[in-house]
Amino acid sequence: MFDLLGKKKLEDEIERLRSRVRELQEENGSLALQIERREDKIRKLAAASQEASLALKAAEQRIAALQERDEKAVGKEDLPRREDRSSSFLSPRETEQLLDRLDGQRSNYDDLLSAYLAPGSAGEDLPPEVGYLVKRAGSDRGVAVFTDPLLFTVALVPPFPIEESKIAWAGSFQTGPLREMLDCPVLVVAAHAGETLLGLALGREGFQETAIVKSTVKEKHTKGGWSQKRFERLREEDIRQHADLVVERLPEILKGRRSIPARAVVSGEPTLLKMIVPSLELPVLEAKIGRFDRKDPEKILEEVYGFVCLRR
Repeated sequence: MFDLLGKKKLEDEIERLRSRVRELQEENGSLALQIERREDKIRKLAAASQEASLALKAAEQRIAALQERDEKAVGKEDLPRREDRSSSFLSPRETEQLLDRLDGQRSNYDDLLSAYLAPGSAGEDLPPEVGYLVKRAGSDRGVAVFTDPLLFTVALVPPFPIEESKIAWAGSFQTGPLREMLDCPVLVVAAHAGETLLGLALGREGFQETAIVKSTVKEKHTKGGWSQKRFERLREEDIRQHADLVVERLPEILKGRRSIPARAVVSGEPTLLKMIVPSLELPVLEAKIGRFDRKDPEKILEEVYGFVCLRR
């Protein structure tokens, strides 16, 4: 018995170290999965490079045709003003295809503009068509604009905020920051009365973990019997209980992966979100996302990682 206390301390330390090893193993598994997905992306980009070379040849032919047309024109002021095209929503797959085509563009004159404008930046020192699109986008997440002076100007409103404004004139477009957004790990919270989706996504490919929290929340006032005030009070209590259930499930979704998501993307009923958000312990981005499909919850990632495209 002379060394019982020392042995107990060693056993406690061993158990603590074993617990830490298990946590690190879980985190290592998640990181290994991210590496595997990045390697898969590299393979896809290699295959896309062949398509990009064909697109480059086609673009060079179009440039030559436009230059010939402009030389025959009386002057720039006599050319008809092009009509603005309406904005459109791009799924993550469509966005990646657009970025592949932008990456295929080349210029020997270093006149391809890549502008990343953080929220609040109006692009005053950039060409007029850029400032016009930035103003038209009116996004609190910023906007990325790509301009080929002979071919097009396209603006993309990203799913996540642009942190810092950057402007570059070069012989190719710089699409890297937008590609990184497509692979940004996030915690998704789609909160609706009585039914909330929790999901950890490592990127637009799909969820790593999901949970659907269900409970009974009164949807509308019943006919007769209860007063309106009593009904609202009971419904508020239902919502509070549902929020508690959601908060209880959060550790299960983030177990061993709490350091992975860069932010939480939340949508749904404001009252419910107000109760859930304080427990997230992550930067929060509120998004306008429709109700999720219980049979295929991953469809919601089309909206989480989707871009808005504007052209001029």
